[in-house]
Amino acid sequence: MNPINLRQEYEKNGFVIAPNVFDQPSLRELREMVDKVLDGEIRPDLDTAKSDFQIQWEPAVKDDPEIPRREKIRIVFHMTHTHSYFRSLATSERMLKPVRALLGPSLRYYTDQMFVKPARHGSSVPWHQDSAYWPAAEPNLMSAWVALDDSTVENGCVRYVPGSHRELLPHHVVETDNPNKLTTRPEFIDATLEVPAEMSAGSVCFHHSSCMHHSLPNESGKPRRGLVLIYLPADLEFYRPWNFEYGFKLIS
Repeated sequence: MNPINLRQEYEKNGFVIAPNVFDQPSLRELREMVDKVLDGEIRPDLDTAKSDFQIQWEPAVKDDPEIPRREKIRIVFHMTHTHSYFRSLATSERMLKPVRALLGPSLRYYTDQMFVKPARHGSSVPWHQDSAYWPAAEPNLMSAWVALDDSTVENGCVRYVPGSHRELLPHHVVETDNPNKLTTRPEFIDATLEVPAEMSAGSVCFHHSSCMHHSLPNESGKPRRGLVLIYLPADLEFYRPWNFEYGFKLIS
């Protein structure tokens, strides 16, 4: 997609999909590396104080001995700060070129979240804006959602409300077995406006940290893996200290 069109759509809707950012060899390599993380075959090589990656498990199946480890994992965090392959990916020109087109030439990096959403029991994510989780910073971070698999309505693709990035709305905590407990108050959501962001494997969806989104469970027989890399403008304002253990390094 042309960088100007990419930015225009991002500014209008709060999200934009760039197709075929990863060619087939690069996508195949990324899938193989992610599968090794999910299977416990590779460990952190940059932060060697950690024996494994930070993992959030699917609550309904985490204790089931009949289910393989890779199908019990809900999210893996901070791979880009703890493993050299994922760090190189986040700072590669493949990723930074479109990110610069959207956020400007000078960038900092936050972290990553590997959403696994395994077949048949990948759980839902409630309506929310990412910035509600990151109140220490101006609400202008951006997530680059890299599709490792085709992301479809059937396997629980992300659903956005176009234009909802212009205002940060009230959120509240709900009691649930789902680890994501922060959600937008229902009176602020018009679900009739939602757009399912279906995308082919190798594509990337860039979304603003105030763009309202959610996803439904994966009840299909196909996984829906998405690696999210989170960037911010270098001059982003921090309202108060944000003591993230890996910092917010300048990368461009």
